[in-house]
Amino acid sequence: MQRAIVGYQRDEADEWVVELSCGHRRHARHRPPFEMRPWILEAEGRRGRIGTLLECGLCDRDAAEGGGEAACFANMLCSECGAVLDGGPHRDGCRSA
Repeated sequence: MQRAIVGYQRDEADEWVVELSCGHRRHARHRPPFEMRPWILEAEGRRGRIGTLLECGLCDRDAAEGGGEAACFANMLCSECGAVLDGGPHRDGCRSA
């Protein structure tokens, strides 16, 4: 299933992980010639991809197993800025804050 990119973080190996609107995360690596994502390397490139749809394999798996949306974390995200609603801050400019 296609899900929007709402943010980024680094994992313990210092690699970029994309935060998706469903609450799942997936790595976005730039390792030519197999994975071509040069935009992940620069802050401007990452910012420019916010809102871009990316395939979420976990949502696909959950749907195939009958879980669908209920198995995702969409209800735990701000619908406007994509911030996780765990008591932390909303993203800059969010009107829901």
